[in-house]
Amino acid sequence: METNDAIKQKWFESLVRARDKARPTTRLGSTFGEVSTEEAYDIQAMLVEDRLQKGEHIIGWKVGATSLSIMNQLKITEPILGCMTSGSYYPLLKGVKASDFCKLAVEGEIAFIMGKNLRGPGITKADTIIATAGVMGAVELVDCRTKDWKPSITEAVADNSLHAGLILGSSMKSIIGFDLSKEGVILRKNGALLTSACGVEALGDPVNVVTWLANKLSQLGREIRKGDVILTGSLTEFVFVEPGDVVDVNFTSLGNIQFAVRK
Repeated sequence: METNDAIKQKWFESLVRARDKARPTTRLGSTFGEVSTEEAYDIQAMLVEDRLQKGEHIIGWKVGATSLSIMNQLKITEPILGCMTSGSYYPLLKGVKASDFCKLAVEGEIAFIMGKNLRGPGITKADTIIATAGVMGAVELVDCRTKDWKPSITEAVADNSLHAGLILGSSMKSIIGFDLSKEGVILRKNGALLTSACGVEALGDPVNVVTWLANKLSQLGREIRKGDVILTGSLTEFVFVEPGDVVDVNFTSLGNIQFAVRK
């Protein structure tokens, strides 16, 4: 019987190949053996370290499955987190190539830009608000590197919680006096309205998401750092996109993000 370290190594190598070749791998649990959620975070850390060894640097964190819509889509019952590195940042004018992903989907989210370090345990909503420099509209590009877009929670966590890219809006607003639970988002594809929601979907308030993240990271020996970008989770279900699609994400107060998907 293989050791847990050997199984984790096989998961890691398979996910790296899938990411680099933009071709999904087989289901990891059934192919190589199951891992625990804690071990899945170990594999995620290996993937991030691989990025850092290739010259990238950490730009922040994403939290996934913070809304009931995403939990239902992925059949995941608790939030999961991932680490974002510089290679996943897409400037507004860069455009997005579908061929860089296994099967690309997009999400409309509220992003926090951190003005101070935030280290748990014991972080409160008030701590989070004080530590926040501002908030922005954002789009997360998500991709599942295992087949059929039906990952288990451990496969999703190991796969950096499905993070594949980040697009930020063009302006930042102060969080002071801003009720993010009421901030709305509308997602259109090729001019057609697909879905809409508001900030209350993200654990009741996106501030709650950042607070949860700070406390969860402390269990992993990590912390939120000044300058980090924090994605607080999709407010709606994710939407698959293909070459030729034009995506338009409109926020009530945080502006709009529009981009085209190329081959």
